[in-house]
Amino acid sequence: MCGGDHGVGEGEAGGPWHKLLRTFMEELDRTLGPVEGLILFGSWARGEAGTWSDVDVLVVSDAFRGLPVPDRIGLLLEHARPPIQPLGYTFEELENMVRKANPLALSALVEGIFLRASERLRELAEKARSSYERRGRVWRPARR
Repeated sequence: MCGGDHGVGEGEAGGPWHKLLRTFMEELDRTLGPVEGLILFGSWARGEAGTWSDVDVLVVSDAFRGLPVPDRIGLLLEHARPPIQPLGYTFEELENMVRKANPLALSALVEGIFLRASERLRELAEKARSSYERRGRVWRPARR
């Protein structure tokens, strides 16, 4: 369910957290420069969220290049407010994760809601959608 770009809190991406997510995006733009991609994924993107569900967000930015993962998480959490749970990767890392059928990357790219996406990120999502399918909780190569 990848509905293209949505304004934060619009359409499928709506939720009680939408103002927090908008503020998060604005703060990231000020701190990192414009991020290449912001993808809502997990239970909110699949329409399965409950009252206590986290808001899982994947942030794609070249500003993460050379920054250890714990430092990225710390940087992102400085700007995120609960229930937002952000993860950050460079485009190249995400591309490599897709090649390895990483379930987090596939969930975000195939089922996620793109709140912001560059053209190459959209192309990577299309490649993931055409290459993999979810069967229960497992991602498998797509049947052709």
